Amino acid sequence: MKIIRHSLVTAITAAVAGVAGITGAAAYNSQQPDQARTPTRSASASVEKAGRHWQHGKPAIANAWEKAWNSEDPKRLAALFTSDARYSDHALGQTFRGRDGVAQWATVTKQFVNNANVQVNSAFADDGQVAISWTFSGHLAGAPKPFSVPAVAILKMRGNKIVTNDDYYNRADVLSQSGLPADTVFN
Repeated sequence: MKIIRHSLVTAITAAVAGVAGITGAAAYNSQQPDQARTPTRSASASVEKAGRHWQHGKPAIANAWEKAWNSEDPKRLAALFTSDARYSDHALGQTFRGRDGVAQWATVTKQFVNNANVQVNSAFADDGQVAISWTFSGHLAGAPKPFSVPAVAILKMRGNKIVTNDDYYNRADVLSQSGLPADTVFN
């Protein structure tokens, strides 16, 4: 099951990244897992930059994003965003604007999800965008069981700050694993 879940996360990340226009080094690197991950000489500067990110670990913003989500301070997450940022959780149909909105979303998440945890599995960056494959886990307040689901986040950057954050995961999986009916509504 874990192998299937990892393959699914990889496929979703590749599909979302393709839609977002993030190609090149990431595709090159995923085809050569045991070899040195160095783009060809004809690669563009942005592809080379993405390759370096991949080769030497996750982009710094992915690490900061993970640490901020796992902290108890919602302002730590908000500080990663521009003042005009937009954060959208597409599974729940929720959008929050500005740093105050991001902080509000982090607060609401922690209130409704006990032991909420974000684990970044992989990430890559190219041309002002970052794709993050992550695992979202926790225990919905009042639910009989905890959940752990694969997720993807696409970030658009302005300098070193996040302008937009789009999270994608399967709400039905969260509810099913939590032991709740699929038509559960959150208010």
